[in-house]
Parts: sequence; C-alpha cells; structure tokens
Amino acid sequence: MCKCELSRRQFLRTASLATMSGLYASPFIMGLNSLAAMAQDTDMSDYRALVCVFLQGGNDGHGTVIATDQDSYNAFVQARSGAPGLAYPMDELLPIVLNTPQSGRTFALNPYLTGVQNLFKAGRAAIVANTGTLIAPATKTQVNNNSVPLPASLFSHFDQTAAWQAIASNGGSAEHEGWGGAVADLIESMNVNSNSMFTCISTAGIALFLAGQTSFQLNVTPAGPIPIYGLNKPLFGSQAGSDALASIFTAEEANLFAKEYGVVVNRSIQAQSLLASSMLTAGPGGVPNPPQYLDPVTKMLADNPLADSLQTVARIIGGRSSLGVNRQIFYVQLGSFDTHDGQAPTHARLLTQLGQALEYFDGLMNDAGLGNQVTTFTASDFGRTLTCNSDGTDHGWGSHHFVVGGAVKGQDMYGTYPIVGVNEANDVGEGRLIPTTSVDQYAGTLARWFGLTDGQVKQVLPNFANFGSNPYLGFMG
Repeated sequence: MCKCELSRRQFLRTASLATMSGLYASPFIMGLNSLAAMAQDTDMSDYRALVCVFLQGGNDGHGTVIATDQDSYNAFVQARSGAPGLAYPMDELLPIVLNTPQSGRTFALNPYLTGVQNLFKAGRAAIVANTGTLIAPATKTQVNNNSVPLPASLFSHFDQTAAWQAIASNGGSAEHEGWGGAVADLIESMNVNSNSMFTCISTAGIALFLAGQTSFQLNVTPAGPIPIYGLNKPLFGSQAGSDALASIFTAEEANLFAKEYGVVVNRSIQAQSLLASSMLTAGPGGVPNPPQYLDPVTKMLADNPLADSLQTVARIIGGRSSLGVNRQIFYVQLGSFDTHDGQAPTHARLLTQLGQALEYFDGLMNDAGLGNQVTTFTASDFGRTLTCNSDGTDHGWGSHHFVVGGAVKGQDMYGTYPIVGVNEANDVGEGRLIPTTSVDQYAGTLARWFGLTDGQVKQVLPNFANFGSNPYLGFMG
C-alpha cells in the first residue's frame, strides 16, 4: 500500500476527528439563523411529515447492525471471512447501548455509520430489526413446507421493491397503489382547503410508494417541480411558440380524455409556479447546504447525493404554510446497494452517505423547531445473505432499518434480532432471514403516528390484522 494512502482504521479515526471538528455539525450551527423562516411558522403547529429513504438495491442488514456478543460475533466473522473487508474488526465497530437490554446480547453499528450512532446516542434514532415483506407470520418449517402464504417473487428486486411500497405485499409488481399514497388519501382533509397537490412529493421520480387513489405525487428537483418543456422557457427560442403551446393546454375541450389531460397539465403548471415561489432557497439565507462527506474509498471530500435530496425536502417543508399543508409524505432514494461484487468499498461509501445525510436532515428539522414533527425512516428491496461470495453478498429477505426523529422512542431496538449463523431458526438458506416484523407493522406504526385511526390503518394495510391483536411496534411516541 502506498504510504500516502490511509488504512481503513486511519480513515475511521480521521473521519471521527472530522465529525468533532464540525464537518457534520456545521450546518446545524448555521441553521439557527438561516432556518428562522421555518421556525417562526406558528400557524402549522399540527404539521407532520413522513420521509421515506429508500435504499435501492437491497441493503445488507447483516453488515449494518451487528450483534457483538461473542457467539453472535464469531458466527458473523465466520460467515463473512471469505469476503475481503466484510468481517469488520471488533474495535472498528460503533457500539450502541439499548434502553431495553436484550439478555446476553450486545450490538454495534457498521464502522461507517457515525451519523446514525450520534443520533442513536441522542435518543433520536431507533432500530427496527429483521423487517420485511410478509402476508402473515411465517416460520422456517412453514416456509419450507409451503404451508403459509408468501409474497410474490421473493428475492426479485422489481417485485420486492413493489411489495415493500404497495398496500399489499402479495400484490407484488401487479400492485398499483402504495401505502404512502393510501395514507395520503385518508388524511387529505387535514390539509388546508383539502390541498392535496403538495401532500406526496418525490425527489426520485415516480414511486409506487406514493401512488394513491385521489392523491397524486409531485416530482421535484432542487429547482422545484419538473417543468413542462416549452413553457418554462421560450419554445425553440420563440416566446410566441410557448404562448401557442400554453393556449393548447388551456383550451376548453369537449372530449373527456382531452379534458382530463388538460386538468392534469394545468394542475402541474399551477403546482410548479406555487412551489417555486414557496420553497426556501438553498444555501446562505435559506436551508444550509449539506457538508461534503469524507469518501472512504477515495479519501477525499465529496458531495452527498442523499443529503442534497433531503435538503430539497427541507426547503419544501419550509414553505408548508404557503402551500397549505399540515401533512406531507416524501420519498427520497439512495441507490447502488445491489452489492454482489466489491461490497466492502461500495457499502462503506453508501453507509457514510446515509449516516451523514440522516444526521444533517435531523439537525435541520431541529433547528426549524420541527424535530418532533418530522419522522424519517429507511426501507429497501430486501436484506442480503449472511454468507458471501468472493467479495459481495446475494439477495436476501429480512433486514434491519432505522427510524429517526424527536417523536421516535429512540436508543432502542424494536422487533426481534435473529440468532446469527447459517441454518438458524430464521434462515431459509445462506443466511436469508425470514422476517419477524412485517412491513405492514412498520408502516402501520408510522401511519398511526401520522394521524390515521386504527380502522384506517387496517384499511390501508389489508394484511395488518394478520399480525396479532396489537401489531403496532411501539417505536413512535
């Protein structure tokens, strides 16, 4: 190794010092003044927002939250020893202490999740263990005997992404309504003048998660909603061309299809104009820009794409009063988690981005006086195998997730952390975990905090009642 290149241990030490010196903390200090416009908003005291951070590709839960009691850790190291960099040394792991101890078990986070460790220690983050797509509770015997209904096309990216985001996991890729959108349908009346135009917002394109029956999703960039080509600037350099195009869109139509198309287009034009004028600006005088993160691969500072997306969310939340919304649901995405090859460097980079972005965004919400009103949670296609191939892992099932915010009963773990090892009780092969917590329970707990009644939760999540008389997980205050 070149003498000028940092070892992993040196890098982690450097990253820790960078955190202490303000690499992560600087925007929070700036935010006390620059987010004043958000904090002064007193007319929206009932405001609440859910922010889904989707880890696209299937995040390796085994390597994200790690059991460190001796038996568990030994089994983890043994399973991962064949892949360079995936059997993390004990002294590099980030220890966490649960408010509710688990007998004989201790835990730590991946070495690159410093931001999440900070949130966890502050009581602002919780872990939801071994969560995944289920129709009903399932045991290893039932799965092996095919005696319990299972989600369609397990281990398929496309189908399991759909199962995570849809109102019914058994619908798979055939499902066309997401549980975020279904929740939005039911809380529409909570928004001022029933303004549903700004309830469901994605920074990552069209998402099944936000697809509803009456609500619809708005796709945004840092510049606001994606504009209609030819209306945002002169068409082919001609303002007359843009005016002619606008007249076509706004013309009264007799054909029902054309009339409805006109409604959609004009709604988009209206949304773009209102959101562009309502969003807070980025940078000085507005929402502080996220700090760069220290890339564990290049050992250089780099921009964090997830933090940039969450900054856009914060800017929209800052304009909530002008938009007339008391409830909002956001979808952001961080990709490249399909780590069949080269997992050690890729996962290190992605988890560094995730931890820094979650801490940055939570700091923004705190500075704006919204720390208890905005809840951020992770989701992913599925987990990955405990066993490894040459330098990566394969598609799994259950995984571990984070929930962040002031309303979260933090510094704790919810659900059941599995016995670590191959051929254990929850393993259906190579360390693929049968989930012990369903997406429905995870979603239902968030939806009830958001304002849905128990009856409405069951309406949104048809499988919710399959998980006992009280399926809620208890991680929300």
